[in-house]
Amino acid sequence: MTTTDERAAVLALTRATRDRPWFHTARVVLDAGGALALLRGGGTSRDAADRAHAAALAARIQPADLAWGRELIAAMLAAGVRLVTVLDDAYPGNLAWAYDRRPFLWFRGELRREDQRAVAVVGERDVAGAAEAARALAEAGLTVVAPLRTRLDAAVHEAALAAGGRTLAVLDGGIAEPSTAGAHGALAALIADMGAVISPFWPDAVPASRTVTRGPADTPGGPADPLRVLGDASGGPAAVHAVTCGLADSLYVADGDPDGVAAAHVARALATGKQVFTPGRVPEWAAAMGARGGMTAVEDTDDLAKRAVTLVDVPPPAHNR
Repeated sequence: MTTTDERAAVLALTRATRDRPWFHTARVVLDAGGALALLRGGGTSRDAADRAHAAALAARIQPADLAWGRELIAAMLAAGVRLVTVLDDAYPGNLAWAYDRRPFLWFRGELRREDQRAVAVVGERDVAGAAEAARALAEAGLTVVAPLRTRLDAAVHEAALAAGGRTLAVLDGGIAEPSTAGAHGALAALIADMGAVISPFWPDAVPASRTVTRGPADTPGGPADPLRVLGDASGGPAAVHAVTCGLADSLYVADGDPDGVAAAHVARALATGKQVFTPGRVPEWAAAMGARGGMTAVEDTDDLAKRAVTLVDVPPPAHNR
C-alpha cells in the first residue's frame, strides 16, 4: 500500500520538474522503486539522461516540499478529491502502459479495475453520432472515456450514463478550479456519482483554454500563481489527449479535421499502440496517420461495440510497476 509520505514525495518531485515533461518524472520514480527511494539516491535507470534527471530532482527537494505535498493531499481529501499516483495499485491499468503516463491523477468518484474495459469517444461536430456510439458502448458493458469541455463531450457522457454505463471524464484544468467544469458542473457531479471525474493537473490549475487571470488571493490583476497556470511541463491540452487515450483500450472518432482536437487524439492513440475506430470509411487524414496500421472503419455502432468488446477482452500482459 502506498503511504501518504510516498504520494507527497511524488507531488514534490513533480513540482520540482522544470525542464522536462512530467512523464519523465513518473518514469524515474518507477525506475527508482518509489519516490522516497529516489530521494535517497535510488535513481537506477540505465539511461544517463534519466539518472541525471533523477539526481537533479532529488537535489531540489527539501523537507518543506514533502510537508507541502502532505498538506495538499489532506486539503483535497477534505474537499472530496482523492489522489492516485503512478506507484498506487489503483493507478488505471491502461494508462500504466503508456510511455507518457502521468505521475498522478486527482479524481472525484471511483476508479475501478473493470475500467480497463474502456473506449474513448471524441469528435468535433457530430454530436449525435458521438452520443450514439457512447450509448452502444455503454450498453455493451464498456466504460466510456471522454474529455469534458465541449457540447459533444457532454453528450457522450450523458448518453453513456442514460444507458446505465460508467464514464470517466478527463478535465482540461484543475479539479478544484471553478472554471474547469464551467457550464458542465452539474454533469461533472453526476459523472462522479456514476464513474469518475479525473484531472492530471494541479488542483487549482486554470485551463489553458480559459482567460481567467487571478492572483494568489484572487485579487484582480494580481501576479499569477505558477501552479495555477498550465505550463509546458504539465503538458497542457496534450496531457488531456494523452490521459483520455491512455485510460482507454481503444479510441472511437466520430468526426474530425486533420488539424483538430480529434486528430490530436488519434495521433496520441496510435503512438501508444491503441486501436482507432472510425464510422464508415476511414477519413484520408486519419488513414495517413495510421498508414502503418491501427485504424479500423466500422459499419455502425453495433459493429463498433462488437469489435471493441472483442478487443478489450484479450487478456493484457502482466505489468510490473
